[in-house]
Amino acid sequence: MWTNFEAFLKSLFCPLLNERGQIPSTLTDDYNALLTTTLRNMQPRLHDNITRSNKLVAWLIDHGKVQREDGGERVKVALMHAHNTTADIYSGYGTLDTTPQDGITSAFYTWAQLGVSISIARLEERQNSGQSRLLGLLQSKTMQAEVSIKQLLNNCIVGGRITSGATSAQGQFSARVGRLDSGALGPLPLAALIDVTVGRSVSIGNINGSDFSFWRNQALASTATTFAGNKQEMNQIYNDCMRGTGGAIDLILGDQRAWEQYWNGLQNQERYIVDNPRVMNVLGGSEALKFRAAVYVWDEVVPDPDTNSDVVDAIGTLSNSTEYFLNTETWRYIVDSQTDFITTPFVRPENQDARVAQILWMGAIGVNNRRKNGVRSSISRSIVS
Repeated sequence: MWTNFEAFLKSLFCPLLNERGQIPSTLTDDYNALLTTTLRNMQPRLHDNITRSNKLVAWLIDHGKVQREDGGERVKVALMHAHNTTADIYSGYGTLDTTPQDGITSAFYTWAQLGVSISIARLEERQNSGQSRLLGLLQSKTMQAEVSIKQLLNNCIVGGRITSGATSAQGQFSARVGRLDSGALGPLPLAALIDVTVGRSVSIGNINGSDFSFWRNQALASTATTFAGNKQEMNQIYNDCMRGTGGAIDLILGDQRAWEQYWNGLQNQERYIVDNPRVMNVLGGSEALKFRAAVYVWDEVVPDPDTNSDVVDAIGTLSNSTEYFLNTETWRYIVDSQTDFITTPFVRPENQDARVAQILWMGAIGVNNRRKNGVRSSISRSIVS
């Protein structure tokens, strides 16, 4: 009897056993590995799509202004704030000045972290049962996450946040804060790094521009009412940023109306369109215009710091237009070498019937010479001739 019962048990369970007598991996484990591996394979494309969607980041990466760091408490960006006074003219055995020099210091920027989750509930999994349908669901959710973190990065770097004086002129802009974690800050935005109020008493990179004049950007409040006056002011702020050594402006970022007014004021017989395939590829299209040695593009969330309009948070109304003049030789796109839009494995939360993975970024945007950059604000939005 016992022998027959043992044979009966084997007849029930042997088909489930592998050669080592163990039950094979469950469907849950297989799908976790499948989803994680597929998402990891998508990572290079995700990284490329996310960074290229932000015109400033894409430009910095293409021009080799990426600084990769292996973690650390803060990000250090070296800068020079004074000339070496030993530079002199001499002849033969003439004496050379060997006085020890200062004038080199560092700006420190804090790390910012961005993340977006990709969740697949068991209900969705069962509704999309089968490997090909499940991977199709993963692709759709990954595209949704990609678009969302693209927008977040752009809103942080270009839009920023008004922190004070939201109803008064030229209030302070600063980093955006986390939705769930109000103590978490994003990277510093353009309106903070290139401040419309040049002597504002605020530390950028751990240096206060109110105390140190070398750490102040250029700024011009527009009074132009004609296309000719508009271009004259653009030349002025361009040249202000060009003073001294360190190169010229190579990227101008304005809002839509400012770009359109510049476009409308161009002379048909002159060449202003950027047709360099590489530039068009980096900036995602042919809407780039030339202004002297710079490329001019627009972004829908460029704020109006003069009247404190913040498009991202729907604060105020864009009364004026704004243009940021960037010498990207002085800019750095800083990323943690281990957290540059990476994807994490799919895991099952303790209190949810779902699988969750994240796309994560850790980095900062920094400037090492603010005076080589400028902002033209208060630009009339009604110039027609």
